[in-house]
Amino acid sequence: MSFFILMRREMQGSLTRLLVMSALGGASNAVILAAVNSGAQTGGGGKVNLLSVALFVVALVLFVKSQHYILIAATVEIEAIIHKLRVRLMDQVRRSELVPLDTIGRAGIVAAITRETATLTQATNMIAFAAQSVILIVFVAIYVAYLSLLAFAMTIVIVGAAALFLHLKSRDHIAGTREAAEWDNRLFDRLTDLLDGFKEVRLNSARSDALFDDIIEVSRTAANIKIRTQSETFKRLVFSQSSIYILLGAIVFVTPVLGDPQSDTLAKTTTATLFVVGACFGLVQSIPILSAANAAADNIERLEARLRATTIEGPVGPAQPLTRFENIGVRSVVFRYVDKSSEAVFQVGPVDFTLRRGELVFITGGNGSGKSTFLRVLAGLYHPDSGEITLDGVRVSDRTRDAYRSLFAAIFVDYHLFERLYGIADPNPTEIDQLLTQYRLADKTRVADGEFSAIDLSGGQRKRLALIVSLLEKRPILLLDEWTAEQDPEFRRKFYDELLPALMRDGATVVAITHDDRYLDEFTLPARRLRMDEGRFVEEHSAENDR
Repeated sequence: MSFFILMRREMQGSLTRLLVMSALGGASNAVILAAVNSGAQTGGGGKVNLLSVALFVVALVLFVKSQHYILIAATVEIEAIIHKLRVRLMDQVRRSELVPLDTIGRAGIVAAITRETATLTQATNMIAFAAQSVILIVFVAIYVAYLSLLAFAMTIVIVGAAALFLHLKSRDHIAGTREAAEWDNRLFDRLTDLLDGFKEVRLNSARSDALFDDIIEVSRTAANIKIRTQSETFKRLVFSQSSIYILLGAIVFVTPVLGDPQSDTLAKTTTATLFVVGACFGLVQSIPILSAANAAADNIERLEARLRATTIEGPVGPAQPLTRFENIGVRSVVFRYVDKSSEAVFQVGPVDFTLRRGELVFITGGNGSGKSTFLRVLAGLYHPDSGEITLDGVRVSDRTRDAYRSLFAAIFVDYHLFERLYGIADPNPTEIDQLLTQYRLADKTRVADGEFSAIDLSGGQRKRLALIVSLLEKRPILLLDEWTAEQDPEFRRKFYDELLPALMRDGATVVAITHDDRYLDEFTLPARRLRMDEGRFVEEHSAENDR
């Protein structure tokens, strides 16, 4: 999809008015040329052609007004278009499903919303000038044809040959630009590895060196592709400029030999050609910018197509979130996924599981046994490849999945702590203060206007803050994935002895993944304890029955 197609499809203003003003700008340029030529012809005898002066002044005023309108209107339109694109892309992201979104990757999404839209912005002013240059060249070509048909014919031949050559080479430039963008995305992924895995990098010098070597290689490859692409662009630029000089030389040196025109006609023709040299150079220089804008528009269109394939139509989330349930059934559920780094296929299931209102369930098992994946399947974030999940005896379908998800508040291992209390309307300040005190965070942060004053806390404190946010959501089911892993021993004991019992007294339903076997052995509340191994539940017993 080209930049112009995107502009025409997305723009809200009048494209016709913009084109008319561009035509007026180009025509006023041509009229200025005609007025100057006419004034120069009559000014040699010491006379001033008042008609030429008036024509020059009127054309200059029209030029200034049209320039102001075009540049401002084009800027307004492109920024409105970019706003629409960004909002639409982020809306499609929030409507997507987890697995296909992971497949698309963060780099491509971030690049489309930031880099590609920035490319469109940079192209706007240049494209506006290029449009006027095209119109100016057309009007001057008509003027040249009026002066000398031979010069006009030579102009058509030379310019046409140059344009055909540039067109034939444009496909290679687009392919190179696309390849460079892909390598830039890979470099973003490596940067993400460096920043997100900084602790691991600093602890292991071999890992640090290997990652840095990979960064260097990816960056070098991206640079080489850009050098190759830009070199070809500059060669075409030099060729285009040379073509303009060849045209000037042909008009000055060849036209008199072939057509023997009068000297004043040759002078006017040469002046007209020189008048548009700047426009021609500007038009040529806009070609790589337009190519980059076209590539950016294509990248955005491809990303939109991929997101649309994963997007749930209609409003996100149910009109009224569910506040009660009796039981959730997981029946013969199987979920498979492919590890992106090793290409290995992992499977969870077949799993049978029932969760009843007010239950407390602990899930234990070794690393890689499928516990976290199961929790995502239970929450409706992963769709089972086979089997079914039922809510109060009714199968959860694509149409009802958002309503089903509204039952859950979750803190996964890779949780994200938002700075604002998004989605929590009018939180009770007294309740917030009580929770902050209860979770020993009152001296670390506070909430003002729905926003935490600080979230730059230790890992354990951040998880406590995340749990406070989950409790403020007032969801019936709370999922905790290794929540106690970063808590100090004192607060870990507090969690099992005080916080969990308080949650159960308030009627919460809790499913918690944990490795705290010692605390579970001493746990006194009624609870189920499941152990998972190789994606299946291999053992189940009640904590109450063990005593």
